[in-house]
Amino acid sequence: MQRYRTLAGALGWGQMLISIMTHIPSNRSLIAVAGFCWIASTAPVASQDQLFLTLATGGVTGVYHPAGTAICRAVNKSRSEHGVRCAAEAGSGSVGSLKQLRDRDVDFAIVQADWQHHAYLGTSVFAEFGPMADLKVVAGLHTEMAAIVARADSGFMDLSDLKGQRINIGPAGSGSAATWGQLSQHLPWSEEDRAAITQEDLSGLGEALCSGEIDAYFVVIGHPAGVIEETQEVCPVQFIEIGAGISEKMVADAPYYRAAEIPSGTYGEHNAIETIGTRALLITVEQMPAHAVSTVLRSLLSDIERFRTVHPALTDLDGAQLVEAKTEAPLHLGAVQFYEDQGYLP
Repeated sequence: MQRYRTLAGALGWGQMLISIMTHIPSNRSLIAVAGFCWIASTAPVASQDQLFLTLATGGVTGVYHPAGTAICRAVNKSRSEHGVRCAAEAGSGSVGSLKQLRDRDVDFAIVQADWQHHAYLGTSVFAEFGPMADLKVVAGLHTEMAAIVARADSGFMDLSDLKGQRINIGPAGSGSAATWGQLSQHLPWSEEDRAAITQEDLSGLGEALCSGEIDAYFVVIGHPAGVIEETQEVCPVQFIEIGAGISEKMVADAPYYRAAEIPSGTYGEHNAIETIGTRALLITVEQMPAHAVSTVLRSLLSDIERFRTVHPALTDLDGAQLVEAKTEAPLHLGAVQFYEDQGYLP
């Protein structure tokens, strides 16, 4: 988790010292040895002050990757002051990123609140792994909302019309695919009705839909979403609402879902779309040093104006909203300290 450059530096200085000593006359050896020992002893200390963090995001066409890249950019901008460096890594999505965090392959992750909930409790797709009790929340970001997109000439009127159709639900490990799994529990569909469902990533979805390769796709994403706008550039689209009955059941069953609405005008002349939503969260684990968490938050808040320009879904985010992440998993101690210092917590 904490990546320090020490061993390689020490070995490098040691090899240099031996090489130089063999070429220095004996009457100068003592001075040379003393000088190089001092340099060698101080070099690793400087490198030990550097803390290297990795942040798992999502596909490059969504909101998570540009948001994660912007967070790391804010951290790195002032790294000479705090000694923390950050790198954002693209990934398959929430479920995959949570598994990476569990295995300590990454230090932070941006994930959907619903799958953070399941990982923390060890339920749903995380049942085989057990509870991830050391999971901690750092900040709440934007609201992700589900959308089902079809061609405008498809003739589909509601969700029931999609039975047996070729629906892309997102790659395995993505929050979209996992959320479809939750939603589909409320659909009276047989295995045969689900047989044509595919799990491809977001790239090329517009071409696939407009060419007739698929009949619809399902995404849980921040809006306006690039993948939907790109689809509209290829062919006219329509949105299939989940329906009040299923939405109400999903919200009643789970604290991490909420009734949501994609505003009218988000995608041209389309009316408002009633759907479900869940919060996107920045998370880490309990073992992450408090100063690293507070540094990430301080860097983000100091660069919040620029962060809002990364994606329209982030436009209204402010410091107070970062702490509005009501989940089963508690805030990290470093986040608590930061929010208290900023006056966002009593």
